[in-house]
Amino acid sequence: MTTTIGLVTTDTELVREHDPDTAVLLDGLTAAGFRATAPVWHDPAVDWAAFDLLVIRSPWDYPERYAEFTGWLERTAGRTRILNAPELIRWNIDKRYLDDFRGLDVPCVPYVFCTTPAEAEAAIAALADSRVVVKPSVSAGARDTGLFQPDDPRAAKLAARIIASGKTAMVQPAVESVVAHGENALFFLNGEFAYACHKGPLLAPGGAYLGGEYTEVITRADPSAEEIDLGRRTVAALAGIAERKGLGEDAGLPLYARIDIASQQGRDPLIIEVEVFEPSYFTDVIPEATGLFVQAVERRCRS
Repeated sequence: MTTTIGLVTTDTELVREHDPDTAVLLDGLTAAGFRATAPVWHDPAVDWAAFDLLVIRSPWDYPERYAEFTGWLERTAGRTRILNAPELIRWNIDKRYLDDFRGLDVPCVPYVFCTTPAEAEAAIAALADSRVVVKPSVSAGARDTGLFQPDDPRAAKLAARIIASGKTAMVQPAVESVVAHGENALFFLNGEFAYACHKGPLLAPGGAYLGGEYTEVITRADPSAEEIDLGRRTVAALAGIAERKGLGEDAGLPLYARIDIASQQGRDPLIIEVEVFEPSYFTDVIPEATGLFVQAVERRCRS
């Protein structure tokens, strides 16, 4: 009997222009003997129970439709298996999950979450000796993210706009190595290190993107042993967090996890983000990523 798999996406222009993975992954799954399609998460005509497995791929309009998306996730979880696990996704959508890693002494880039403009202003003022990054705690694709001098009034204005929209603002000291050179993204499939990419710098001072628009420059990376070790520690910590929170067996072993790391030439690495929701796989840069993904899916379909 053929296993039916859905790579969950959406129908926005952003996906059409910036998702090189889904079509390639569908081809890989089909070649491996799966029946694979890419359903749109908010399409009322989709019979979600007809899928043996749903893999969250690119529902990139979820920040603007947060309540709708989380409602869909809850309903659909009762009809079929979803990876990564819905309870893990709900935990990972909001960057407040970093508190759980910090509580386990996993080294993270410092941050403060702010729910009022006054809190944001205080957090920014406390970083007078460094540039600051302001972003929402729930976002995708670096939306509403800015790099500022601490005395730039636009930093507080961005934080206030984020808070006024009903979100929490996140204030961090800028990691100058990331601002200048970018970061490494380490991919773990079923808990095992698979490959890594380097993501070039995105942010220009003053709240804009480099080059005037959001453009990811992705290359193959050769992470240091320290970075890989931190990635493994993070995945192990994730399993412990899932167990402690009672999130279920699937949550403790994500099908996929992307660990974004800041470091100085591979030394003293810090966690920027742990993406277990809908990461890009960068199959256009790492062609073998497709086969590794398919193998990971095959393994989970047997468990």
